[in-house]
Amino acid sequence: MRAYPGSTVMVAAALVAGLAIDRWIGVPNISLVFLPAVLASATLYGLLPSLYASLLAVAAYNFFFIPPIYSFTVADPANVVALVFFGLVAALTSHLAAVGRSRLDAARGHARHLAELYAFSRKLAGNGDLDDLLWATAHQFAVMLGVRTVILMPEGPALTVRCGYPPEDRLDEADLAAAHWVWTHDCAAGRGSRILPGGRWLFLPARTGRGPVAVIGLTDDRPGPLLDPDHRQLVDALADQAAIALERVVLARDIDRARILAETEKLRSALLSSLSHDLRTPLASILGAASSLQRYADSYGAVERRQLAATIQSEAERLNRFVNNLFDMTRIESGALRPKSEGVDLADVIGTACARLSRVLAEHRIETDFPAALPMVTGDCLLIEQMVVNLLDNAAKYAPPATTITVRGRRGPDGIVLTVADGGPGLPEGQHEAIFDKFYRIHREDRQRPGTGLGLAICRGFVEAMGGTIVAANRDTGGALFTVTLPECPALPVDTGADEDQG
Repeated sequence: MRAYPGSTVMVAAALVAGLAIDRWIGVPNISLVFLPAVLASATLYGLLPSLYASLLAVAAYNFFFIPPIYSFTVADPANVVALVFFGLVAALTSHLAAVGRSRLDAARGHARHLAELYAFSRKLAGNGDLDDLLWATAHQFAVMLGVRTVILMPEGPALTVRCGYPPEDRLDEADLAAAHWVWTHDCAAGRGSRILPGGRWLFLPARTGRGPVAVIGLTDDRPGPLLDPDHRQLVDALADQAAIALERVVLARDIDRARILAETEKLRSALLSSLSHDLRTPLASILGAASSLQRYADSYGAVERRQLAATIQSEAERLNRFVNNLFDMTRIESGALRPKSEGVDLADVIGTACARLSRVLAEHRIETDFPAALPMVTGDCLLIEQMVVNLLDNAAKYAPPATTITVRGRRGPDGIVLTVADGGPGLPEGQHEAIFDKFYRIHREDRQRPGTGLGLAICRGFVEAMGGTIVAANRDTGGALFTVTLPECPALPVDTGADEDQG
């Protein structure tokens, strides 16, 4: 309401200036002094206040400058014409200035909306979480349009409210039915639209080229239509940006789900292949040896029977290792692995592991090198032993008979370093990391013993669970080299006898 008092003050200031000019200078076209006041009123306040200023200026010019002065009576007909044209010029000037002001305000509004849309698009582009994206969209609609907003997305066969601003807004059954109609027909419905115009909410589809991805509901407490044409264009722009962002997130989620399903299917196929081929081999050997002992026991001598019994034991041990590997990998992937934290002597662990694999390592020479003063490592004794068993079994599998497998321990800058080196053909180029993947196996000649492809993957899982690292490389002299680094066990305090009783 400051527009009309402001226009009055401007015309009064012009009148004072005109009276001063008329008294001291005597300018004949004194009416021009009122035009700046009319222009200023139109520029600052708009059309109606400027028309009010024009009428006020005409009255002031007539009262103070047209004879007889201090009267609204016009004696000279020529002054009547001048007064009429002055009024027309003032009104036209005020109109043109008001139009220019309205266009300037509209341009500023469009620029502000464009800036907000640009900021909104940047916010959407950097957001990959669906819930955060929905909240940002609802907040943007509410702030830019001054309305309450809800966003609905499909969950199974029904539409549900996924987000709202303010969050406490709820939809009744009729509103949900209207939103479902919008989703089904991909067309606006509700308040102010052609479909269900008497509704409390206006529902709009957020669509892309593939179809609707969400339904956006808008409402406020004001009577009448919810959106004017300018706001409808803004709503369309916001809905298009939101739809593209939502589709991007939904597609990314679907791609992740498809990738996980494909990876699961790949692992399932690898596991079935391992079970059908690798585990069947030791079972066939066990069954063959056992049936031979049962059917032809009298035909075999003591030496042959011992050999068949040894075959049964060896293949059963191999089968047991396969099953243990599957069980260990299940523990690692399910998060059920909880390693202990205790001091472990690597030399003792190596001795136990070699004893467990005595049959597997019978065709190889084993060299160990552990300094007497080597500190213990911090970890789980059983996990470390199983890790060493897998490394030695892997070395025996790929190294030719009569070659040497070397196991060394030393103190490194990051902990205790354990290395297992074999005299085999080494690792293929570019596969130093791939060999730690589940079910990954390097294909060699037919003499290679079968395996599940889990041993090295389990080694990495055990080592990382204990806070260590494991890497693979090729030796300069040939063969593969596995380097395991485990945390060093803190030295125990030495009892100096200072607390002994002194007698």
